[in-house]
Amino acid sequence: MDSGEPTTTRATRALTRRRSRAEPDAAGAPFVLDRYRLTRRLGTGAFGTVWMARDERLDRDVAVKILARERIVGGRFEREARAAARLSHPAIVTLYEAAVDDEGAYLVSELVRGATLDALLAEGRLSDRDIVSVAIALCDALEHAHGQGVVHRDVKPSNILVPDAPASAAQVAKLTDFGVARVVGGDSLTITGDVIGTLAYMAPEQAEGLETGPAADLYSLALVVYEALTGVNPLAAAATQRSRRLGAHLPPLRRQRRDLPRALGLGIDLALRPRPRERGTVGELRDALRAVTDEVGDEPGVVAGAVSPWTTFLGRADGAEEALGEDEAPAVDAEAIRRQSTGSWPRRAAAGAAAAALTAWLLGTALAPAPVAPAAAALLAGAAVLVLPRIAWGAILISVCATALIQGHPGMAVVLLIGLLVPAVLLPARPTLWPVAAAAPALGLIGLAGLAGAWPALAGRAATVWRRAILAAVGWTWLLLAAPIAGRGLYLPLLPGTPPPAQWTGSMTDAAGAVLGPLASPAVLGPAAVWAAGAVVLPWLVRDRRPAAAVGLTVLWSAVVAGLIAPVMAAGHPPAGLAGPPGLVIGAVAAGLVALVPSAPLRLPAASTARRDRSGRRVEAG
Repeated sequence: MDSGEPTTTRATRALTRRRSRAEPDAAGAPFVLDRYRLTRRLGTGAFGTVWMARDERLDRDVAVKILARERIVGGRFEREARAAARLSHPAIVTLYEAAVDDEGAYLVSELVRGATLDALLAEGRLSDRDIVSVAIALCDALEHAHGQGVVHRDVKPSNILVPDAPASAAQVAKLTDFGVARVVGGDSLTITGDVIGTLAYMAPEQAEGLETGPAADLYSLALVVYEALTGVNPLAAAATQRSRRLGAHLPPLRRQRRDLPRALGLGIDLALRPRPRERGTVGELRDALRAVTDEVGDEPGVVAGAVSPWTTFLGRADGAEEALGEDEAPAVDAEAIRRQSTGSWPRRAAAGAAAAALTAWLLGTALAPAPVAPAAAALLAGAAVLVLPRIAWGAILISVCATALIQGHPGMAVVLLIGLLVPAVLLPARPTLWPVAAAAPALGLIGLAGLAGAWPALAGRAATVWRRAILAAVGWTWLLLAAPIAGRGLYLPLLPGTPPPAQWTGSMTDAAGAVLGPLASPAVLGPAAVWAAGAVVLPWLVRDRRPAAAVGLTVLWSAVVAGLIAPVMAAGHPPAGLAGPPGLVIGAVAAGLVALVPSAPLRLPAASTARRDRSGRRVEAG
């Protein structure tokens, strides 16, 4: 049988009565196994052709994979098919039926409506958190299979399907093609040119043709996750060039992505050790992934895979360095690999705008008259942060503090130094987030009392728990520092006894006693914890809720956050005369409105969520 093309007419194809041969019905659609009508070809790969088909007996859609007979290894097909049929797990594509004849072999399985992992990564549809969620589901699948004595042997992105509408967290991904690598001649995969992509995901012992076990699947899965997070498969170029050095250590994950959690890097690096006995278990990898789910970003995007030194030369074997020849030097250093997400430049633009506004306000108010025009300095600061946020922030800090000292205001210099250092110290790996908390005092400066209360809702848009908490707390801290500089309350009223700026900016001692000391009291800093907690829980309250439920929970959230400010301040024994913040109602309303603004786009859930943001449904199958 020609597995690549359907049979359309009896005149063009000599058919027999063998039940396994394709046989067209009255409408011209071919049948296989006397019950499956092939309706649409979904794809063709090294192992065969996959069709969408209709099961006429059970009235359901299925996937039929047709394998060329000459690729089938005698005796293995039935044995491997029976083993795969024993598997029953939400993250494994269910095998319904297997049959073989002189023309070919047929695997009938569950039809998964969705896309392959490699397609989604190429389109930038997944975030780091999505990838971790997919990997957790695959760990569960492999652990189930290994418990049944089944080894996959061909874990790779094209064998991982991501459903459009997963019913639960356990079904955000499905692994297909169990046993196919073996039934078509597993050992030959290391030498045949048409499956070189599979070689790029093989464990060293499998590439050597040795017997493979669960440790080989663990290695392949870890390599898939490594590639998904970094955009680089360290073995791909080596496999293409037939220069792969077996038993070599791969570059650590966090050498490619320093922003990823340390625990994630350790888990992946452990699973990628060249010796099978040193890799740990699938369960240990799953535990490492679960531990960092809330620490990785939730912004979808494409990872820009710069050329890694590993793809040019496998420079370490068991930790030993080897010299690179001049012609073998890597084209791009591994540190150049970075995340190019769809939201990267908008985030930089927001950071640049915040830095520009902060610079203009400081030079126009706190440091007036400034040695340069505030507008020109703001434009320069914003552009610099847009391009080089870390260096630019340091330049801003040095410039404003130096200006304050030159003007004879060391007290102002120390207050500005502390304020600008706070976000850099708390978020050292995220320089694009350092200026954005300036939005909190900016909301208070525009004149509507209480509007700064919307900041916890804005901070709640950050990707991870810690970023949300830190941004909210930094916003509150900057509110407290900006009020004495402005000479008026921005959300809290000025602390009783706070002198005008002219009376404390000229002395570090006066600044410490009149500004920094009182602000460090529990009564004043306690609400920072309230804002941080509010920003942390907000996404969990509104994400994937029905509109009515989201509105109700948001109203409750904003009321609780605003209502806790005064009690927390009172519990900390505030100085006499310190009242609760004015405009709490306005702040609560503003926070609620910000919280309800839809965030875009919808992303792959860590729990059950339909992917409704796709422009069209794609169908992939096992």
